[in-house]
Amino acid sequence: MPVRDRFFSVLLLGVMLALSPLAPVAAADRPVALKATLILASNEPAAQDSRLDNVEYKLRRVFGFEYYRHYGESTAAVAVPGSTSLTLGHGNRLQIHISGAKDNRLRAQVQWFRGNDLVLNTTVVVDRRTPVVLGGVSHENGTLIVTLQAE
Repeated sequence: MPVRDRFFSVLLLGVMLALSPLAPVAAADRPVALKATLILASNEPAAQDSRLDNVEYKLRRVFGFEYYRHYGESTAAVAVPGSTSLTLGHGNRLQIHISGAKDNRLRAQVQWFRGNDLVLNTTVVVDRRTPVVLGGVSHENGTLIVTLQAE
């Protein structure tokens, strides 16, 4: 191998090694799509909603209601790290701050507001494509539930 070719090979290897620590940072800075769903759980009859198929089994196990109604949803793309606000309807909104990503898991600090009242303030780890149930708040004859999912 000529000296010049060896020099360029070593130079290229050096540049690749120097830039390799930046690769995880660039991947972490990619925006992530967040989807929040507002659900009304009650024992009053309601038609089954196919939009809740991926989470209804969890809700039945945790909350024990007979019926779950899709009540609103919102999606947003957010940088990692970064913040966003999702308006779910019926006076409900989420303020979300994503502080990090590791192994397809996001650390999210979530505040749920109903009007101007803070009803939930929590930190969760969100696995991509697996919804997290954030909790329930009394509403009419049932409970409002929010799920959060990253894609």
